[in-house]
Amino acid sequence: MSNTSGRAPIDLVEPVNRYIQDPIAKQIVGFLINTPVTPNQVTYFSVLVGFASGYAFSFANPLSLIIGGILLEVTLVLDCVDGQLARAKGMASDWGRLIDGIAGYFAYLAVVVGLIKGFPEYGQVLKIIAGLIIVRAISYDYCKQSLVTLLLQGYDGVEREIQNTRQKLRTKMSGVLVLYFYYMQVQQLFFRGQWSFLRLAETESRDLQQDLTFEERKACYEKIKILLLLWRWNGLDLPLFLLALFAVLGILSANLIPFACVMAAQYFLTLMVHHYFVRKI
Repeated sequence: MSNTSGRAPIDLVEPVNRYIQDPIAKQIVGFLINTPVTPNQVTYFSVLVGFASGYAFSFANPLSLIIGGILLEVTLVLDCVDGQLARAKGMASDWGRLIDGIAGYFAYLAVVVGLIKGFPEYGQVLKIIAGLIIVRAISYDYCKQSLVTLLLQGYDGVEREIQNTRQKLRTKMSGVLVLYFYYMQVQQLFFRGQWSFLRLAETESRDLQQDLTFEERKACYEKIKILLLLWRWNGLDLPLFLLALFAVLGILSANLIPFACVMAAQYFLTLMVHHYFVRKI
């Protein structure tokens, strides 16, 4: 799209992804594209690497922390590889996207569990960090789904995705889709104060708002472009990348408490700015 609102996806990309993980992933995809390897296989392998990272962190000695940090970074890169490979091979699907998201949470949970086992004296701090990472991930995903789709397509991506998921569940019940439906309800509750139960899907009716025009999307982008730039520092990958970096440099334990404080302050500041700007649109 040759207009300012078309910059929204770029503005929202995490810098650590844009400049480090995505370029590395692109090189790996170039090697894998002519092989039988599928995106889902890469996703499953990334979970195994994440578990191996958590296992290494659990020993908490200098060598194991370096290994754990490197393996965590490999997990983050592979999390980029599966999506890029799916697009390159024309194998992108809703199911693959769901599996990718769920698999990432399992991998990073294993990393946190390993860190807690390795640093029991920092157990409470690590639990706070884990909670902040999860909340940031849910919020960042919401912003990508809602704001970017609004600017590019002119409609609320979250609301449309909820409707589409309901339609799929009417056709065929799926545990993964049910989990995904309520994941989006958590997002709605947090950002909009709304919640819907799946059992009410047949009787509940919501009129989708009319799509924005081209000019309305351009005006909307100009109003919230600062917000997009703030959100890109609140994604999932940056805190995990920093944990990996701290581990490799041997400064992990000394930085856990300051790291948690900075994460919390950064996130809540962004959240306040978010609600201010969203009221403007």
